[in-house]
This record gives sequence, C-alpha cells and structure tokens, in this order.
Amino acid sequence: MWHRKPGQHLPQEVSEQLRTMILKGRYRAGDKLPPERKLAETLGVNRATLREALKALEQLGLVRSRQGDGTRVLDFVQTAGLDLLRHLIPASDDAGVSILRDILEFRQIVGRELARLAAERSQPAQRDTLRDIALRSAASREELLVQDFDFYFELARATGNVVFMLLVNPVRAAVRSFSSFFADFIPPAEDVRAHHLEIIAALERRDGDAACAAADRHLRQGKDHLLEKLSSGPEVLVSGEPS
Repeated sequence: MWHRKPGQHLPQEVSEQLRTMILKGRYRAGDKLPPERKLAETLGVNRATLREALKALEQLGLVRSRQGDGTRVLDFVQTAGLDLLRHLIPASDDAGVSILRDILEFRQIVGRELARLAAERSQPAQRDTLRDIALRSAASREELLVQDFDFYFELARATGNVVFMLLVNPVRAAVRSFSSFFADFIPPAEDVRAHHLEIIAALERRDGDAACAAADRHLRQGKDHLLEKLSSGPEVLVSGEPS
C-alpha cells in the first residue's frame, strides 16, 4: 500500500496509482489485472473503492471490465481520447519530452488552420472578442500563457466548427496543468500581443493565407524554442501529478 495524499478522494488516488502503472508499462495492452479481491488487498482498499477506481480508468479508455473475463488493459492509443494527455506527460520515460513535442506539433498544425478558417468565417463580434483578449494585460507569464490559449480558443469558436473547439480544450487543459513550466518559454508580452493583432488584421481583410502564416510562424517559433531548451537537459514536470 502507498502513502495517502492528505485530503485526496480514495478512489481517485487508487485510479491514479493504477493509471500510472498502465502508462509506465507495468501492465501492458492485453494484460489482465489481478482478480478484484487480490488487487484490492494489494492496494489496501475495499472492493467498492477499487470498482470506482476501475470505472474511472474505463472511462479514460485504459481498461475494459467484462463479466467472466475480469479487467483487461486496452491499447490506449486506439481507445483513449485527448483527455489522457495531461496524464501522459508525467508518466513518460523521457521526462515528457516526446509528449510535449507532440502537443506542440499538434497545436501548430491545428492553430494555423484555425486562423485560416477564422479569416473566412469570423463575424465582427468575434473579432472584437479576439481584440479584447489581445489587449488584455497579463500580470505574469502564466497569465500570458492563458491569454494566448484563450485567443486560440476564440479563433476556434470563430471557425464555427465545434470539433475544433472540443479538440483545443484538452490540449489547453494539458498545458495549463503544467503552466508554471510552459510559461518560462512563452515570448514576451509585447510579441504575443503583436502576433494576436496581426492575426486579427488578417481576419478583418479575410486573408486566410496571411492569418495562417502568422499563426504558423508564432507557434513554430514557440515549439522550436521549447524543444531546443529541452534537448539541452529536460527538467520537466514529473515531480507531481497534474491538478
């Protein structure tokens, strides 16, 4: 049994422990977890607590429980969704570098297409909202990071495509779970504001190519800068679970 975290809900803690074991490969895709009674005894919890924890893992796409077959580990690449991202970072064997690279690459590709579509579809009120975000004052680098993500979420809204909004949300949540880390690599506030205003100007001209190019440049520079720092000695994130 492990040491309890003060104030944490027990089924949540059990779920975290099992999730970490799965993501770190102690239990691999296709493996059957120990019988419920034995696993509960090993973890030092009752079976009701274990069942609640397993239900949470099933909702994440990590396991599947079937009567007569027990609980088996799934290949989460095929069954899980983007909500798993924030849990993959601290569980990564390379201190999160590969997952961070994938997140930033995804954000660059999606962000530039959001800008292109928003240039075609955005309404005046949506551009006003984007301008309000761009002109917002950030008291810290973490607030600036949130501001940048808020801007891109509103870009997603301006496309009118709900799938883009749903894709942006878990990526934003993953980054915000480690905002103190990511905030060290965001450009200065004046550069972020200039970038936002450049995109807004392109939206007002209905210039999709210019909006796409501005977004791509900003997101690529941020990605390259972060990965360059990480390659010289990643000191990432793995000291604790995300909130």
